Amino acid sequence: MNHILIIIDGILAKHFLERLCFEKGLNFFFTIVYQNDINIDLYTNNEYLEFHKFDPTSTARLELIMTKDYKQALIYMDNEFDTKKTYESLRSLNSHLEINIMDFWGLVINDVQCKVVDARSALSRRFLDFLPDVALTAQYIGFGLGEIMEVKIPVGSIFAYRHIGFIQQKRWRIVLVYRNSKIYFVKPSFILYPNDSILIVGDPVVLQSVFHNIRGNLGQFPAPFGNNIYCIIDMKNMSELTQERLINTLITFSQKTNSRKFFLRIINPTLNNIYSKIKKLIDESNKNEEIFFDYKNTDFKNLNSFLENNDIGMFITDCKYFEKEKKKFFELKIPILKIGDTDFNNLKECVILSSDENELENQANVIVDLSKLLNFNVSFYHYNPIQENTNSMEEYFQSLSKLYDKNILIISKKDENPILSLQYRNDLLQFISFEPELLKNSLSRNLSTNFNKHYKKMSRNYQLFIPIS
Repeated sequence: MNHILIIIDGILAKHFLERLCFEKGLNFFFTIVYQNDINIDLYTNNEYLEFHKFDPTSTARLELIMTKDYKQALIYMDNEFDTKKTYESLRSLNSHLEINIMDFWGLVINDVQCKVVDARSALSRRFLDFLPDVALTAQYIGFGLGEIMEVKIPVGSIFAYRHIGFIQQKRWRIVLVYRNSKIYFVKPSFILYPNDSILIVGDPVVLQSVFHNIRGNLGQFPAPFGNNIYCIIDMKNMSELTQERLINTLITFSQKTNSRKFFLRIINPTLNNIYSKIKKLIDESNKNEEIFFDYKNTDFKNLNSFLENNDIGMFITDCKYFEKEKKKFFELKIPILKIGDTDFNNLKECVILSSDENELENQANVIVDLSKLLNFNVSFYHYNPIQENTNSMEEYFQSLSKLYDKNILIISKKDENPILSLQYRNDLLQFISFEPELLKNSLSRNLSTNFNKHYKKMSRNYQLFIPIS
């Protein structure tokens, strides 16, 4: 966890701290230094705030709290002399610390690691925006509620090296890309790279989640599709073995992935051994688990609104219900995990089957990210009967291997369809592009050379259907 030092005082101090406490997902610890109790709300209930009361112009007093490795320091004071002395004390204690100063007086500080924010200029500009025929800056466009945001893509982001067309954008959109001081209008084929800045618009709450997904470390699944996992158990129409596998898979994924919460909904409740197990889970559940019996609904209806409102990023089901509700699952536009013939803990590796290089990116980032979380080996089976050039495909997977620090085994088959040997196994997690062609009749699928359409031949295995744009 990173630490940030905030030295604050004056009439704006309390307001600033209130705004700080309202921010979600900051992932920092804040050390607050102040002088006057009247300017600080000491009853602020936030586990990430630590308060120290002393004169920050004193180098000796500051030195006592400089044992932490602060990522940056903010000086927000209403006295020019105290601001200067505090800056000088900080710089004398740490010559490399990034310092940001709120300036109300026109300070001149020659320090490349110190940013001075001119409060007078910012306020004047904001007031000028109310005049007619004056263009609004990006900072103040719209409602000012965070519906427009600029985000820089860091190295290692799950958005790096991805086509924009393969990024799920529900209730938000990427509208511009800034790269090397140039503006690019987005197209589905446009690839995002580290250090690109993207302008995104949409629901402010959704954008906050998108921001943290972009800036987050590797191993973010089920992001960017959502942050929670959902599963429905039909106790009347599912066998007890199927119910148990669904529950175990749901728990395993919630523990090993970056999901924040899981939802388990039970329809058609029946008294059996699984009922007792679920009741025990409810008794032991915490805030990251929501388990409930649904006595009103007896089918899979009314899914969309619930999933969207609860930020669901993956749905877990069995083979029977996947085939029965396949069209509804396709419309959800989130990954659908279909369980296989064995317990999830018996799986050995993740596989991709493909003969089409164009579909790879839709699966590659997800499979490598998830396999790293699950600690599975990754194998890519490429069926290449016409011996076409596969250099670009191999280079793409090599870049993913470096990005995720995960070895990917590439198996190129020229004369043998890999399904012929893999269809008898049940210890695989197969990744499949969930494309519209999978909804068509079985005759058209049987005559196709598209591996995705032959997913039923691998139905003994666990299969993750990944939505495509």
